[in-house]
Amino acid sequence: MYVHRQVRPEAWLSSRPSLGSGQLLLVCHASGFYPKPVWVTWMRNEQEQLGTKHGDILPNADGTWYLQVILEVASEEPAGLSCRVRHSSLGGQDIILYWGHHFSMNWIALVVIVPLVILIVLVLWFKKHCSYQDIL
Repeated sequence: MYVHRQVRPEAWLSSRPSLGSGQLLLVCHASGFYPKPVWVTWMRNEQEQLGTKHGDILPNADGTWYLQVILEVASEEPAGLSCRVRHSSLGGQDIILYWGHHFSMNWIALVVIVPLVILIVLVLWFKKHCSYQDIL
């Protein structure tokens, strides 16, 4: 039934602090690919990085597969790293994701939520301390 089926992987990067101080876990995710064999690794200057940890290839509900590959680095060292995904569905054109100065969700939340809270506080303060008659 699925003999000739080929589904391209989707890939993305994420990070989280490591339990070791000053360390960062970089995570390369590949999902939605079929067939199961896939090659995913962290690279720096075209050199495969030692210490790359491969998770198990896990099934998705739709019959495709998911894998995450983790590299632990010092917080100041992720520059120049990339994740390379090689799969039969890609026709020899590997997916390469470069680690850059990605905004984590924490930073995005901080940039959006803090000004929003300040704005709400200001509006409430003005409503409490200024009435319509004060403006006229």
